[in-house]
Amino acid sequence: MANTYLAGEQTKRNILRESKKLFYKKGYTETTYSDISSVAKVNRALIPYHFKNKQILGLEIYNQIIAEFYELIDNILDTSQFDTDFVSILHTIAYYRLLTSNKQFLQFLSELQADENASLFDVETEQEWLTSLGSKFANLNETELAMLTKMSIGMKKESLSMLTNTSKELSADLVAHMHLHMLMRYVGYSTKKADELINAAIEIANLLNFQIKNGFAIELKYN
Repeated sequence: MANTYLAGEQTKRNILRESKKLFYKKGYTETTYSDISSVAKVNRALIPYHFKNKQILGLEIYNQIIAEFYELIDNILDTSQFDTDFVSILHTIAYYRLLTSNKQFLQFLSELQADENASLFDVETEQEWLTSLGSKFANLNETELAMLTKMSIGMKKESLSMLTNTSKELSADLVAHMHLHMLMRYVGYSTKKADELINAAIEIANLLNFQIKNGFAIELKYN
């Protein structure tokens, strides 16, 4: 029984690994189960068995990339020395920079978001992120948090669309600043305090150089 479980987990990891490479090379939309089956050398039926559908597979890869990215940042900067809310602001600045650091990654997210069966920004995850931004967010009542969550998800979708479709280079820091500033002003931060925290996070982010390489592998180092 244990061997069967281990074999299943190994197959699942193999599917994830090879799918990431294919999504990077061909894009989310153009990659098929047959492509994944051929490259991963697994029975085609095992893909929906482990992930139910392509949307879940794509979201799992997205979440894996972001989790790995934040872990790298936390380790290289030792973010345990910062307040939790400041780390969340820093992560947000870095997230928007990551979107613009690689065309394949931005396109992958855009195609995944365009899939009507996928929800790139789900309510539960968004609320967890919002409440991590500080006590002013954590103390919101249920109705206020629900409204702010909907507003924030809408901004992320719009930001992704702008970054993908604009013909001119759009500053990731500007987009992140507008997003964070709107949220922080809503819960009572003064303009001065919001700008102070966001600009401090940008200065810390400037210490880092990161890029996405083949297969969505992230390389992170000091500038």
